[in-house]
Amino acid sequence: MKTRHLEYYLVVANELNFTHAADKLAIEPSPLSRAIGELETQFGVRLLHRRKGRIRLTWAGEVFREHAREILNCIENAKARTMSAARGHRSQLRIGITDGLAQPRIAQLLARCREEEPQTEIRVTAMTVRQMLSALDRGYLDAAFTLDGDSTAAYPKECAWTDRPVVALPIRHPLLALEKISLQDIKRYPLLVCHPEMWSGGHYLLRRWFAEISSSLPREAAFASGYDTLMMLVGAGYGLGLSLENWRSREHHPDVVIRPLADPVFPAEILLVFKEASPVPELARFIERACHAVGGPAD
Repeated sequence: MKTRHLEYYLVVANELNFTHAADKLAIEPSPLSRAIGELETQFGVRLLHRRKGRIRLTWAGEVFREHAREILNCIENAKARTMSAARGHRSQLRIGITDGLAQPRIAQLLARCREEEPQTEIRVTAMTVRQMLSALDRGYLDAAFTLDGDSTAAYPKECAWTDRPVVALPIRHPLLALEKISLQDIKRYPLLVCHPEMWSGGHYLLRRWFAEISSSLPREAAFASGYDTLMMLVGAGYGLGLSLENWRSREHHPDVVIRPLADPVFPAEILLVFKEASPVPELARFIERACHAVGGPAD
């Protein structure tokens, strides 16, 4: 079995069209069809139903798709670890970043880890919370940062640090007359809501903050898929936004003004989630640095 054929099959299974899949792979449809046929011959089963140019996966094809993904991920992981060893690293950590948490604080943590433990390579990948949970379950990820305390309830985790909510407003908004803005004030205006899939940790925090004043989310102006989108839409006047104080250092937005939140709501917890209750020593040291070396959860 050739890994190239597995890659071909996954593209076909996703596109369900040989012409579209061939375009994506930059090959002709005929050799692509032959490669899939070779896989079917090798297994002695039909992976695809083909009828009048339309394709759908058989049940065997659905099962094989999952295994093909796992095989390619294992090969990629083996390649990465081998190359890491060739560069002199003795171990590797795979860390996920969700909910737009690629902020200076994590950069400082990664720099410190590389300085204090250069023999451990740290590979960082940005992803959604759903992708993070799948990667943790399949063993493709060692730990991840997230704001989502709901989806990760069943997983071991540590609070690396906390952050305070702030309100983002357009530069000509009537609420700028106030030094601090309450959630009740915000409810009177359209709110930019964190996308429940792309930014599920932010969505979780919004629901919890408004639940503290016994309220559902106010009228949504639009969904924001991340911090940069949120600031862009606030600056354009689409609505108000709730963000975190430490994110203010990422980028200056001239059309956005930040005000403190008046309500004494609970702070956002930046969680470091992992799979095993007793992590391997390299991960245990990373967790220790995350929780204490950059200030800890008492911020």
